[in-house]
Amino acid sequence: MRIKTIALACGIGFSVNAFAADIHSISRLAAGPENVLFVADWKEAKVYALTLPPAAQKPAGTTFNILDLETVLSNQVHGAKVTVEDMVVRPGTAEVYIATSYGPEKTPALFVVGSDQKARRVNLGEAKSTSIELRDAPNAQGTFWKKTPERSFTVTDMKWRDGELFIAGLSNETFESTLRRVKYPFGAQQSMTSVEIFHGGHNLIETRAPIRAMSFANLGGKPYLVAAYTCTPLVIIPLDDLKDGAHVRGKTVAELGYGNTPADMVSYSKTDHGKTEDFLMLVNFNRVSDVIPVSELEAARVRPGIEKQVPFGEITGVNLMTAPLSGTLRLDNLDDKSFVVVRRELEQDALQLVSIGKDLTFRLTDHVSEYAFPDFSFKGNAFQIENIKPRQDALLKDEGLPDLVKATQ
Repeated sequence: MRIKTIALACGIGFSVNAFAADIHSISRLAAGPENVLFVADWKEAKVYALTLPPAAQKPAGTTFNILDLETVLSNQVHGAKVTVEDMVVRPGTAEVYIATSYGPEKTPALFVVGSDQKARRVNLGEAKSTSIELRDAPNAQGTFWKKTPERSFTVTDMKWRDGELFIAGLSNETFESTLRRVKYPFGAQQSMTSVEIFHGGHNLIETRAPIRAMSFANLGGKPYLVAAYTCTPLVIIPLDDLKDGAHVRGKTVAELGYGNTPADMVSYSKTDHGKTEDFLMLVNFNRVSDVIPVSELEAARVRPGIEKQVPFGEITGVNLMTAPLSGTLRLDNLDDKSFVVVRRELEQDALQLVSIGKDLTFRLTDHVSEYAFPDFSFKGNAFQIENIKPRQDALLKDEGLPDLVKATQ
């Protein structure tokens, strides 16, 4: 017999010592402290904290080369078609957790995948968990464009930081765009802040469109939320302003291109020639990925924000680089060396789970260039030997093809 203790305070429910995660859907995942994985159930407007079994720590350098992820996952659910909902890495373990829905009923499933190309389904019915109900959830009957449930936007992104879970999404309030803050272990307290922005591309103050991807950055010595919205304004908000019951206006610091939905955003660092810099990687469903230096956000913090119309197609506000990560659906930090991505490889129409180095952010074997020809030689070309060959050798080894490394002589 399973016993649940239910506590209600201020209209918020939370379950303690629950021994079954009664999950009806999964929209987003977040890696929590120690052995905790957070799972957002949009149908029930709840977030579950699953207790995972202990896992060994692994040093940086693990690589993923799963080039047919669809088959790997589908085999776990009797051949049903799967749709990837989200992916996160369990920090330090090289374990990748992938949430999917499958079959005509869109049944939720959670898998843990290793670099050995094996997947194991997590038994949600037996997973030890606690949960919290998200108050003031959006309309359960409403739809967008007659097809997408409004309730499915209860949680559009979810990140763990310093003892708190930050949950972006919608509420049923007048200002629907909402940022929730929940401490873990779960208790009765739940902070809700409504957020509005000026969207330069739309020439409009927006109070309903939700944050689609978010991360954090220290700016001016204080922590900020960095948020990307559809079509793609980039916004910063001091965490100190995100208080229960507050209504805040984020500062729009950049417009990164129209006709796009952000897919994921993570923070990371790179060291080059002894200098370490902090960045955000924003991957998009409809555009190339954006490499955003935190130094650019710092410069934008002290300038006036964008408060006037920005013509469609104009990218303005921050100087950034782009990364060749087309087709990426989800991205996370694998370790200090690499990202891991779930992507739809467009030429082969293949769902894949692959690691990609943070320095170059591409895979050599995606391309057929001069270097791919068997009779190409680095011999006698000092520039190629010094600058190109070491990186290509490392990529070939990471991508499982060490036998294709060419000799210099």
